[in-house]
Amino acid sequence: MKHASLFVPVALVALMALVASSSGVAEEQGRDRTGAPGSDPVCTSCHNNGTASISASFEILDWNTEEAVTEYLPGQDYLVRMVVAGGDASLNYGVQATAVLGDESNAGTFTAVSSNAQLEDVGGRHIVEHSAPSAANVFDATWTAPGAGSGTADFYMSALAVNGNGATSGDTYAAGTLSLPEATGDGLGTSLDLAWERPVQSMPGTWNWTAPVAGRLVVTDLAGRVLRAETLASQQASSWTSSGVNVVSFLSRDGARQSWKLAAR
Repeated sequence: MKHASLFVPVALVALMALVASSSGVAEEQGRDRTGAPGSDPVCTSCHNNGTASISASFEILDWNTEEAVTEYLPGQDYLVRMVVAGGDASLNYGVQATAVLGDESNAGTFTAVSSNAQLEDVGGRHIVEHSAPSAANVFDATWTAPGAGSGTADFYMSALAVNGNGATSGDTYAAGTLSLPEATGDGLGTSLDLAWERPVQSMPGTWNWTAPVAGRLVVTDLAGRVLRAETLASQQASSWTSSGVNVVSFLSRDGARQSWKLAAR
């Protein structure tokens, strides 16, 4: 049970901590301490006198090959791996992480997480954090990249190595960041190179399309928010409903890409 006494002013110093026995500062305190722009102060006010030497880093991996990527394709799914390196077998680990765009809005969405992590929302910001102090120092999540034109996605992480004494003494904090640019499309192929048919509107707001080859279909609004993303086999039909003006993009497995701007009748 969460007691109201955790939130009163006399316990303000406790709010600065990602408590060693915590199931996550977002869940327990409703706080974003990732270090991202607009977040609350990070955890160093309390978790700062440990002797362990740790580092925090992100790996953004292709979902199928688990090879590291250096840019993202809009609407594509990736594996985000958060690693807290250092420490020893006596320590447990915790993280809190997010991804944002230049305007501080969410950069894509997080879904399926590893068994030692959970998904939270703090003031509309998507958060991945530990679900309990973890003996494992690696935390995974699926990340769906934002829509076309979103620009660079910036990842932020606060990480802890904790000694499990139920307090904040003897714990160590580390910060991790990563900037992942949006793919420019150079070398991917463009609509000038292709003759793929446009999606067809069968009734107001209902679209139908058949993939000419295997690939990834992504539907976004004009603000770049992903409305639909799915992997299609060659000649697989897809149908979706949307309103207003949307951008539909298709990326084939061999890297060819084409986009259409569609307006519902």
